[in-house]
Amino acid sequence: MRYLNAMRHHVEFLVLFGALGCGAMGAPLAVRLMTTLPSPQAVGTPIGLSPRLENLTKGTHVVRYSVSVDGGPFRIIRDFTQQRDFAWNPGLYEHNASIHVTVRNNDTKETAEAETRFQIVARAKAKPAVAATSHPLIALFSSPPCAAGGQFRVAFRPEGEESFSRTPLQPCGGSISSNVLVAGMRADMDYRLRAEWINNGGEKHGDWLPFRTGILDGNFAPVTIATPPIGSVATEPVVIYSAASAGGGYRPFATDLKGNLIWYLRSTDFLTRVLPGGHFLVLADGQNTVNSIRRYQLLRELDLAGNIVRETNAGRVAEQLESRGIHSECKKGGKECVSGFHHEAIRLPNGHTLAVAGIERIMPAGTQGSKEPVDVLGDLIIELDEEFQVVNFWNNFDHLDVQRRSRENSKCKEGPGSGGCPSIFLAAEANGWTHTNSLNYIPSTGDFLASMPEQNWVIKVDYKNGKGSGKVLWRLGKDGDFTAKTDDPYPWFSYEHDAGFEPVGSNIVTLLDNGHARFEHDKTSKTRGQAWQLDEEKMTATLVKNANLQVYSPAVGSAQTLKNGGYSFETGYLDNQSSPHGQMIETDRDGKVVFAIDVQGLAVYRSYRVNDLYSMPTK
Repeated sequence: MRYLNAMRHHVEFLVLFGALGCGAMGAPLAVRLMTTLPSPQAVGTPIGLSPRLENLTKGTHVVRYSVSVDGGPFRIIRDFTQQRDFAWNPGLYEHNASIHVTVRNNDTKETAEAETRFQIVARAKAKPAVAATSHPLIALFSSPPCAAGGQFRVAFRPEGEESFSRTPLQPCGGSISSNVLVAGMRADMDYRLRAEWINNGGEKHGDWLPFRTGILDGNFAPVTIATPPIGSVATEPVVIYSAASAGGGYRPFATDLKGNLIWYLRSTDFLTRVLPGGHFLVLADGQNTVNSIRRYQLLRELDLAGNIVRETNAGRVAEQLESRGIHSECKKGGKECVSGFHHEAIRLPNGHTLAVAGIERIMPAGTQGSKEPVDVLGDLIIELDEEFQVVNFWNNFDHLDVQRRSRENSKCKEGPGSGGCPSIFLAAEANGWTHTNSLNYIPSTGDFLASMPEQNWVIKVDYKNGKGSGKVLWRLGKDGDFTAKTDDPYPWFSYEHDAGFEPVGSNIVTLLDNGHARFEHDKTSKTRGQAWQLDEEKMTATLVKNANLQVYSPAVGSAQTLKNGGYSFETGYLDNQSSPHGQMIETDRDGKVVFAIDVQGLAVYRSYRVNDLYSMPTK
């Protein structure tokens, strides 16, 4: 490894490792790793990475980036993809990093690699400092090292106001500075921020430092109060909205309970779940290892400022599934295809991720009543480790009756994805069979629930953290395995969303009953928020909450139990089909609507009620 050149705005490094083939004139494939800024750089500075390839031969070249921190193991931060350039987020602490890039020719399997070192240094040395970030509503607060065993946080408040908010406590690093992204501020306003140190029961405060937030870099859907609070609303004062129309240029965002915008994602990625510490799991359009840009080919973890923490893609996941019996050939004439991520990704307690991906299969004539061979779109539930590498999967073709077609005979069209379907590749049209839209992990058993709205079922899978049989243990819903205990003449849900045990460890499943089947029989029917108490020994399901939400949402939505015992439901696709809008509805313990917020002109896939932008919701 050696320096090639130190240029004004970047540094190049050239390393040639063993290649499996030869390029032009017999020379092996080579790569130069370039950085947009020279080492060292201060904490919180994004560093652009770019590979310059030499001795190229014909073929598709893909790139992977990995990073080692202070001599530790290399961790993949972006897996093999056709997207070559990468904005590396070095994290909010000083360290010595080694950056490794691997380039592969997909056709010849020839590879080349390069590696370089990069130092991240402290931003605050003698006293706290606050700096702007690329996000207009987020500040980077930095403080000199504080004693190991102590804790650090940042308080912030609008200029002229006495009440303030705080970031979560984080441990002091001893010799390492303390840094935090401060989020939850409104646009174009003056704020004051200060450091707070807690040690041995005592608390010390720094000086208030000024910071002015920037202006919004785009338009956002109007947010209004549809139902003013009746009594006191729940303690979770922040609402995070996942835009269902992300592909149309809309972005996830957050408001307070007055409807004031206090955060947003700067990209149009589709937010699936909120993680602790201000991180998010998202799906994004983009290129994978083999295909051109398609809908939701990318799975990412992002931080509050929108920096990519790690990323993989559907093509790379499909490559890893080949050795496990899933032979993906995503083109006309293919028989099976891992078509892309969709709807859901959740974080497990061990740091792994469960993600839903579509799987197409050309099934023989007679399948689901077809007179000809038919493309059927099912789902894979894929477990990925901390580096987004495949460790296990569950395939619903192996465990469900493929002859039981969609309850509404749903179809998915060829192209970038429509009607909530992932992209399809094998035919012009596929039968939408299951359309899995939510996952819920069960820590006590290592199993999971999956909501399959095209079947009007929530199923429990014998997963056992990858060691189970994969068998469907039960099906909750009409024509399923439970007897409903209720006086309601039509208790069962249809086209449900966001089903899961809540709180964790309970026997209560909450969900949003969109209510397609009821609406077909009675056009005055409304979407309901439900809670089912399950007895898995007697196989009975008691409908303990059946809230009439007073609106009808034929698609999308979420359900969440609040700390005060009430519920928050998102009815994300209301009324005017040419201009849908979402409504977050809070009910009390008895199911009475006590508060509602409208998001005008935007379908909302889910909303999350949280204490702040660093906290997880209950589900």
